[in-house]
Amino acid sequence: MKAAKMNIESKEFFNRIEPVQRELKAWRRTRKHRDRIPEALWKSMAQLAGSYGVSRVSQALRVEYPALKRRVHGALPATAESPRPSFVEVQMTAPSPLPGCVVELEKRSGEKMTLRLAQSTGADLVALVETFWRGRP
Repeated sequence: MKAAKMNIESKEFFNRIEPVQRELKAWRRTRKHRDRIPEALWKSMAQLAGSYGVSRVSQALRVEYPALKRRVHGALPATAESPRPSFVEVQMTAPSPLPGCVVELEKRSGEKMTLRLAQSTGADLVALVETFWRGRP
C-alpha cells in the first residue's frame, strides 16, 4: 500500500484526499497532451495542502511540490497573515541564577552555536540566543 509507505495512515487524511485523488485520476485519464490541471482541482489540492502540508499532499497526489506550494501561498488572503508584533510583554519573576547549563543551537543553514554557562539569569541566555538567530554581530 503506497499510502502507508508515505507515512499517510491518517484515516481523516485519507477521507479528505480520496475524492480529490479520484477527480485528479479521472482528469489524467481524459486529458490531452500538455493540458493544464483545472483551477478547481488546484483549489481543492491547495486547501488540502493548507491543512495537511504541501509535501504530504503533493506526494499523495503525485503533483509537483513547487507548483502546489505556489498555489497554497497564493490562495491565502492578505489578511490571513497577521503582522508581527513590535512589542511583546513577558511577565517574569525576579531572575534567579540558573545552575550551569549547555545550550546548543543550529540554524537551517548549518551554523551552530554552543553556550556553556556557569551561572546565569534567563535574560542573559535570551539575549545571546536572539543575537544568534538574528545574525547580528
